[in-house]
Amino acid sequence: MNDLEERLRAAFDARARAYEPDPHAWARIMERRPRRRPARWLLAALPVALLTVFVPVLLNGGLGRNTAIDPTGIYQHLMKERTPLGKEASVDNPSEGKPLRIWFARGKLGYPEVCYIVERAAGEPYGACVEAVEWRNADAWYVGSTLRDGAGTAMDWGLALQDVGAVAGVTKGGQEFQGTVRSLDGAPYRLWTVTYPSQEPMSKIRISDVQGKGLGWWSRDGLFLPDGQPMSAPMELSQGISVQPYRTKEGTRLTWSRHGAELASQVPSATDQAVTISGRRDMIIGLARKDVARIEVSFGGGSTASVVTRPDPWNLGVTLFAAMSPSDDRAEGRRVTAYDASGKQVWSQDEPARKEPSEPDKVAGEVMNLPGTEGSGRPVRIWFTRRSDGGDGFCYTGGPGPTDQGMTGCFISFAQNSYPFQQATTYLPDPGADIYFGPALADWESVEAVLLDGRRVRASFLRGKGAPYSVWHVSVPRGTEVGGFVVKAKGRPDKQVPNYSKSCAKQAARSEASPQTLPAGITALLVPGCAAFWENGEIVPALPGPLPGARLSDLLDAARPVQWISGETAWYGYATAGTAKVELRMKGGASGTAEAVPDTWGQNVTLFAAPTPKGAPKNRSDIVALTGYDAGGKELWRYELPKRGAPKF
Repeated sequence: MNDLEERLRAAFDARARAYEPDPHAWARIMERRPRRRPARWLLAALPVALLTVFVPVLLNGGLGRNTAIDPTGIYQHLMKERTPLGKEASVDNPSEGKPLRIWFARGKLGYPEVCYIVERAAGEPYGACVEAVEWRNADAWYVGSTLRDGAGTAMDWGLALQDVGAVAGVTKGGQEFQGTVRSLDGAPYRLWTVTYPSQEPMSKIRISDVQGKGLGWWSRDGLFLPDGQPMSAPMELSQGISVQPYRTKEGTRLTWSRHGAELASQVPSATDQAVTISGRRDMIIGLARKDVARIEVSFGGGSTASVVTRPDPWNLGVTLFAAMSPSDDRAEGRRVTAYDASGKQVWSQDEPARKEPSEPDKVAGEVMNLPGTEGSGRPVRIWFTRRSDGGDGFCYTGGPGPTDQGMTGCFISFAQNSYPFQQATTYLPDPGADIYFGPALADWESVEAVLLDGRRVRASFLRGKGAPYSVWHVSVPRGTEVGGFVVKAKGRPDKQVPNYSKSCAKQAARSEASPQTLPAGITALLVPGCAAFWENGEIVPALPGPLPGARLSDLLDAARPVQWISGETAWYGYATAGTAKVELRMKGGASGTAEAVPDTWGQNVTLFAAPTPKGAPKNRSDIVALTGYDAGGKELWRYELPKRGAPKF
């Protein structure tokens, strides 16, 4: 993932937190399991496998090829700035005939990680630590795999919540292989493993609780899902890192992976630079022109990495490299220099240090620390921006996180009927806190966080010198479920802003209640924090639920009379009471009609569902309007989706 992709992903995550009239935003972050890329449901969370810390390797005094290093040395390096968290597990690795060591640790800023060391039958051992924070709506998820060419048996493994009792691997053909679930004393999660024949690769895991009740499944796609078809066997570089070419519509794509997890991907023909380095913070991965024999990366903090390249064996006209980075702080800037085989410099490029904020001339007012994050080891910085078209934005960066990545994003706009917010998690001092925050308009009088047990916590307001608006912020103990927020504005009714529970789909899967049946094969169930739907038998926790002590109808008003989502094969949602029919209009002329019926939950809304209209554009965001009618055909409401345009800075 390059730097631009990281920024876009952060921006989408910020956008998804905004309570806006966008029928797709919440589905993008609330899908229960990863899907294949052609599907529309997108996860905003980063897969744990993409956040990796590598052990250092030496090459003639620099960084590059492995030198002899034993598991003890790897462990000592990995734990240099970490503290153990619970007992260690030693698992039989069927692909290597040697043990796979797995344990939990706390990072230097307190965040949980899971670490592993792989000993190999042929080749040096290697190890890494990856983020151990769960996926949204996941009961169990993937971390790594021993699957490799030449091994008859493989093992997938990952983490699970404490109430998970069983995990089974499922092949594309439906064959199941029962796994093992282990509890490690003092560990935040359970550990699962599934062993299977290498010629029968897994497509997903099926999950059950300790009583044997099914909790659904989780796709293997979140671990490794390259585009296209493989063109040849992978080539190993160093530290267990392999690169493999895939044939795609855009040309040959090179994909780097390690321990079964995708690390980076690049189309060689898509760049004309002499050296292209992945945007990963903790390592140097990439490709270079065929005349580049060595690259040197000098960081602003004084450290330097020297990496020898290797020619690609597929006649793509490039050289490849992978090595540990001596610095994981890209904000300090770096210089990349390329040399040919004779040692002659053939290319150089400076990447300036990243400033905070990156464009200070567009900052409106003071850049501030988010209260509650000052003692976390890396505070969250917040500020307002002023766009060239006169609009305002709100940005944030920092906070503790694996490899010190933290979070970075901006709300590109906010207005009277938009209620954006973000969550920052701190781990130090223990037990840490979850801090919710966002921009407050001038007429806002108060904001209260409503916990799932009904208690309320009042937010504070902070206004920086010269800032156009205040910032509201409220802190709760880490892990406390917040059902939503109540915003009081002068001269306006109180506004309820829902916060989606990350356990929405899990609660729906565990519920004994009978869902309400709707047309188009859709069923619906109300659980704390969201309205869950089943489409084609799969849980889609797509729409907001009521705040504790409130009803779904409290989320609807004249400005927002409907909550809905466009799914795989149908569109569905809920609308204000009295709505008997909902019409949908799309760009290009496609339209559809859904019958609406009262909900059976006493929420004072109507539920509707209908198949996706024939001739509907592939991009469901092309839906432009919905209209609600009563039983007599009288129009009750009309909801026009706002046009989206790129912000002008």
